Amino acid sequence: MIILFDYFETLLNSRSIDFNRGLKVFWENNYRDKCTFEDMKTYGEELFQVLLSKHAEGIEFPFVKEELPLYADKFGGDKISMSVEEEADFLMLCNDFEPDPGIEDFVKVCSEKNIPMYVLSNSGFRGEALMDILNRFGMGKFFNALWSSADYGKIKPCKEFFELAVRKALEDNPSERREDIVFIGDIYETDVIGACNAGIKSAWFNKKNEIDDKGLATYICTSPDQLSVIIR
Repeated sequence: MIILFDYFETLLNSRSIDFNRGLKVFWENNYRDKCTFEDMKTYGEELFQVLLSKHAEGIEFPFVKEELPLYADKFGGDKISMSVEEEADFLMLCNDFEPDPGIEDFVKVCSEKNIPMYVLSNSGFRGEALMDILNRFGMGKFFNALWSSADYGKIKPCKEFFELAVRKALEDNPSERREDIVFIGDIYETDVIGACNAGIKSAWFNKKNEIDDKGLATYICTSPDQLSVIIR
């Protein structure tokens, strides 16, 4: 067996989300002499609409590679980049993260059973930054690899994005087969449909207790303790 995990609201929950918390620190460090924070906040809202339009086309809008340079184009000055640690800090400011205790316990059980685990995430933030955050919570050590759409360019449910993870996982574990892979995620449209299109099983972490109208989910779990059914 091989398990692939979604990242946001699966491995890590956000108690609150506010992009402007990170943006304000970025403005204070780099742009306070070039524009007001309200100016930057307004432009950030415009760029969020760009992100939504790209997502509607199945394309990612990488934060460091594509979004950050646009602030320099708009307000002047040198184009600012971020190290992996700075990017992780920014994301932590925007999201008040906490590991899901039940998921954390499940991951530890899978590790004890020597089940290979990977992460496949839709995110505008690089995979190295996402892994940095998992390491800060003591969880990174459980995962063999993490892929972010920021690095790939397309978002789930893109079949090719899933295939990137499936191919690598099977290369790492030649005794396993595609039918031995399960993807765990909370969003039906990206996680369940994406896994189905890639020909792998899905465990829908159905926190809102919604209905599987299409009947695509292999497993439906409304709480972390129910995930144990996939490893029995």
